[in-house]
Amino acid sequence: MIDESRLEERGIHFDSINEKKSQWWNLNFKARKEYVQHTRTLLSDGFRKFKGPFSILTDGGRVIMLPPELIDAVNEKSQLSFQRFIEEHFLANYDTFRTFRSPPPGLFEEAVMTGLTRSLPKFTKSLSKEMSSCLDDTWNHTLSDNEWHEIDIRKDILKWVARLSNRIFLPPHFAEDKEWLRVSVEFTTDVFIASTICRLMPRIIQWPMERFLPLCRKVRRDYRTAAAMLQPVMDERHKEISAAQVEGRKPDLPDDAIEWFRNASHGKEYHEIDLQMGLSVAAIHTTSDLLLQALLNLGTHPELMKPLREEAILVLTRHGWQKTALYELRLLDSFFKETQRLKPINMATMHRTATSNVQLSNGLRISKGQRTAISSHRMWSPSHYSDPESFNAYRFLDPTLGHKRHLVTTGPEHLGFAHGKHACPGRFFAANEVKIAMVHLILKYDFRLEDLKMAKWLEYGTAMIANPKAKILVRRREAEIILDGLAM
Repeated sequence: MIDESRLEERGIHFDSINEKKSQWWNLNFKARKEYVQHTRTLLSDGFRKFKGPFSILTDGGRVIMLPPELIDAVNEKSQLSFQRFIEEHFLANYDTFRTFRSPPPGLFEEAVMTGLTRSLPKFTKSLSKEMSSCLDDTWNHTLSDNEWHEIDIRKDILKWVARLSNRIFLPPHFAEDKEWLRVSVEFTTDVFIASTICRLMPRIIQWPMERFLPLCRKVRRDYRTAAAMLQPVMDERHKEISAAQVEGRKPDLPDDAIEWFRNASHGKEYHEIDLQMGLSVAAIHTTSDLLLQALLNLGTHPELMKPLREEAILVLTRHGWQKTALYELRLLDSFFKETQRLKPINMATMHRTATSNVQLSNGLRISKGQRTAISSHRMWSPSHYSDPESFNAYRFLDPTLGHKRHLVTTGPEHLGFAHGKHACPGRFFAANEVKIAMVHLILKYDFRLEDLKMAKWLEYGTAMIANPKAKILVRRREAEIILDGLAM
């Protein structure tokens, strides 16, 4: 429980778990290093020591770490800005990181929720066909002999997720364009690494680093390549809209992300290229990490392969690729939710920057410019989960959990997609995407993980990253049902 009297006493000052005044002369290098290497321990020690919010010095400056009890209090304050935090944390004032700049308020969320999410049922068959095509292009030639082959799994997953996402977000030829797919994947990976490197530098040398670091130059070069490929499509759309206005008709426009953003803008100005690249980064980064960790967990729990296959065969034989099918894959849904519970993409979430002085409903005061985050430690708490350190794929099949058992449901006990008004708006699409991909994988292939340590993720600060060097053994098998022949 939070000691509220202690919160009120502390006001705008927060004791630090890792920052020492004696280290000012070396920019608290030791504290930052401790954050990078031992954040999980720091979070645990901080809440045990201070019994409530505390300050932690990160690679991007001080952050006030808040307990999950304050989620609703944070969500109700518009002065605590998610967009401002993203811009500051990812150095969006520099041109290299322009895709992290904020669009008009609510535009991104409305575009995804009203454009993408409402159209999910009609995308199911397209995603399944695209996944089949992905496997034909990446694995089926290599695995034609039905022998075990070692696969660099992360590299292939990034390709698959890029193709699946682009099949829905953009005109069809983008999902087949090798240069566009290369840019999508490499830009996503590089922009995060480049921003991390620059963020570690003292502010006075961040600009020279952003200008001249080879990786930053590559990010800008790939952005220009992407812009050159996207701009002709944007221009054609503008021409069609103008022609339709002159002719007094409704413009003939496809149902894709370009139009979702246009409709959600309600006439406000926004940068089309930045938004498209930002959407691509968000989709590829989070979805590929979840799918990779799920496959590695399957490698460490081969006993799950049989029940997951049986469920997929039963559900898809009965429902085909109708919208009800993905909902009925309950064990698979629980498997992914448990994967995300043990290893979310970040051990802290709901990051905010205060745009003005603010007082939360419990009296806690936060000063303008201070940054906050919510710890995700409830996800591993024995008070909320039995045997929380163990992987239990059946954990969320418990019917007493009600709607909380679903992968897409958020809450203080499961912050994999954050919670509240800034919960990941694309989580419904991501859930469908990983389920469709996994059904194809488990029905068409056998998997084996010879080195079980490969399934252990990496931790950098609060980031939790599925092992990028993981390799698995894969073998072709005869699928019990023909997935491409299933009806809608």
